[in-house]
Amino acid sequence: MDYKTIGHNQQNTVIDMIQAFYPNEKYRKLETNDTSPRFLESKYENGLVSARFFVNANVEAEAQVICTDEDVAYAIKCSIYKLWSVGKNLPWGILTGIRPAKIALGLMEGGMSDADVVSHMQKRFMVSYERAVLCVEVARAEQGLLEGGSDAGYSLYIGIPFCPSKCLYCSFTSYPIDKYTHLTQRYIGTLKQELDFVVRHFDGAAPEAIYIGGGTPTSLDDASFSELLKHVRDTFDLSKVKEYTVEAGRPDTITEAKLDLMKAFGVGRISINTQSINDGTLVQIGREHTAAEFIESYELARKKGFEHINIDLILGLPGECEKDVENTFKAVTALEPDEITVHTLAIKRASRLKGELADTSLSGAQQMESFLGISKEYMDNHGFKPYYMYRQKNSLGNFENAGYRKAGFGCLYNVQIMEESCTIAAVGAGAISKFVNNKTGRIERAFNVRDVDEYIERIDEMLGRKKVARKKVNGGTGA
Repeated sequence: MDYKTIGHNQQNTVIDMIQAFYPNEKYRKLETNDTSPRFLESKYENGLVSARFFVNANVEAEAQVICTDEDVAYAIKCSIYKLWSVGKNLPWGILTGIRPAKIALGLMEGGMSDADVVSHMQKRFMVSYERAVLCVEVARAEQGLLEGGSDAGYSLYIGIPFCPSKCLYCSFTSYPIDKYTHLTQRYIGTLKQELDFVVRHFDGAAPEAIYIGGGTPTSLDDASFSELLKHVRDTFDLSKVKEYTVEAGRPDTITEAKLDLMKAFGVGRISINTQSINDGTLVQIGREHTAAEFIESYELARKKGFEHINIDLILGLPGECEKDVENTFKAVTALEPDEITVHTLAIKRASRLKGELADTSLSGAQQMESFLGISKEYMDNHGFKPYYMYRQKNSLGNFENAGYRKAGFGCLYNVQIMEESCTIAAVGAGAISKFVNNKTGRIERAFNVRDVDEYIERIDEMLGRKKVARKKVNGGTGA
């Protein structure tokens, strides 16, 4: 989709709306006098924003919105939405950010009732009634989980960038473990160095939550996994940690020894993610386990005493239909997990799926809505309530990812990430620390390099980046 902007420089706003209506299409900016067989023109002049869609030099559709200089970006979104939404309303309207519940929470804290928030999101952002209600439900649940948190507190993320194999849809920092065994010990040693820095930097204070993710942390060999967990226990006062999660993720990496190690070193919450219960799908997306092996891993974890287990699922996986989705929810809810996270498939640039789109059958918006209807039915009927949510660009049908929980459960770390309510100190290759000043609202990020070798070699630079970001967020220059 080609586009041009006239009278404003809100290029990213235009791109966001193009991606919302035409996900996975390439886009190219045209100069003012250029033309193309098919392009969008966004123009701001004399308090009026207009959007026109040209096909073969003819205006196929157009829309206008009156605005002020302070509201140009909003008006641009509205004009493009009016242009293209005839017969194609988006579930999230003009909202393109990843944290819609954060908007609802802010309105609630400003004194709005739940009903008023729903109405506001429908009118201001063109969000569907169903999505607005979901937003309010999530925001209320997040309020409860965040109660009692400290403005000066922080949580800890530990990244393990290794997996048994790369899934078709994955874009995370992840490397095949069998090709990196020669670096495992050095990587763990570097992680320990960064963890020691974190505890010193926060004056010995324990984090509110610890989350070991990746990648697949349980893809590490037993000795390396044990060394990491032992160092976490010896470095931080786990008696003051509210939540300790390990993303076990791939069922084919979960062994009795791994589960015993996690129990011994104080891990309380784990994720065992099958994504689908259909064996044909698992093969197609590159998972090296069967549905039966997933169930065996889950049952073993319960037998070992894990009382807080999440299961991740993905809707819209290649070739799946309503019957496949129903089979998955029927089997997963029968296991009675404590949480289920329901993702809608997103086509990410760094994934193998992006390069294989031409050979892949993907679900459309109408079918995705049907899948989400099945999801909601099973969640409602089995006592699961939504408690956190986020959105991704290029997700099928422009829908959301949502975490559901049974009463008394929920992942504090996930909510903290979504609401940006506290500092997240992140260690490991590809990890992104986020320093938050709740008094000023300022947020500063510190990025670790993604490459494992570079991370090990440049660890002093990574520590320096954290120092600079924390100084900046607290009002210093960072120099």
